Amino acid sequence: MGTWSAEVFGNDTSCEIKEYFYEQYNRGSEVTEIVSELQEKFTYSLNSTDDRNNVLFALSYCLWETKCLEDSLLEQVAQIIESGSDLTVCEQLGANVPFINQRKKYLHTFIAKISVPKSIAKKRVKPPTQFESDYHNGSCLTFQYPSGLYGGIIIIDCAFYRNRGSMRIAFTDIEQHSEPDYNDFLASRLTNFSWEGVWGEANKYAAFEGKTARISTYPLSYDHAKERASYFEYNDKFFTIVGELPKYTQCLLATVGIGVHYNLAYPEFAISMKKTLLYWKQNEDLYRKKVSKETITKLNNLLVLNK
Repeated sequence: MGTWSAEVFGNDTSCEIKEYFYEQYNRGSEVTEIVSELQEKFTYSLNSTDDRNNVLFALSYCLWETKCLEDSLLEQVAQIIESGSDLTVCEQLGANVPFINQRKKYLHTFIAKISVPKSIAKKRVKPPTQFESDYHNGSCLTFQYPSGLYGGIIIIDCAFYRNRGSMRIAFTDIEQHSEPDYNDFLASRLTNFSWEGVWGEANKYAAFEGKTARISTYPLSYDHAKERASYFEYNDKFFTIVGELPKYTQCLLATVGIGVHYNLAYPEFAISMKKTLLYWKQNEDLYRKKVSKETITKLNNLLVLNK
């Protein structure tokens, strides 16, 4: 859970809940269906004392905007805020006094707002049309470091529209003198991860001992229509697509723009993933640190220098 402000939507979890809710809402999904999907996708957060309130606050706001907020959830959220239990969580996570004071102010404003039913439900908006490209979920991309060595990344999740677009990439342990091919990606391991426990319905996707891996991803995006053409031109110069793993987005537990995916396509990658999971299990402390800062810093510097 990333937090950047004391506001209700000042953290990753709440924003992901809101984004997913309205993506499905605007596609015509029933609210009860959306809530059920969110409860499964955010099982880990709902079972985490540190993150549970962020889920409940965001969900209650979305349901309030769509005139579907039930009294039971409203009362639950009100009790959390009025008891100060959310502020206690913030303190335990290391929040300072100014943050706590701001959070208290924002929460009281928030509960006062959603306690008054809206007169009209938020209208559904037609989803934007996606822009087609050569980059897809599972695309295997190679690039070259200044040292001459080649690296390899995999697109975990991507979506491109007229005015905005992004792809979230995950690093592999590929670092070699010759340009990697598709077989090198099949033999590689994803890096930069942490183990997390899963409960309830999601537990059936655990790799072992009730745990699965959360893959950290790195975003490459554009935010305006005028940036779209140069975005793809630059990526085409910097990266080479050497293959595609069509189900890779669902392999393991990946952090993506709309939250946590538990829809694993494990059978399609049994050999590759079993090897990956075994290696991670045997080298947990060592391997979680190998790429997180050094490689991302290298890539980020390359992206800036080559623009």
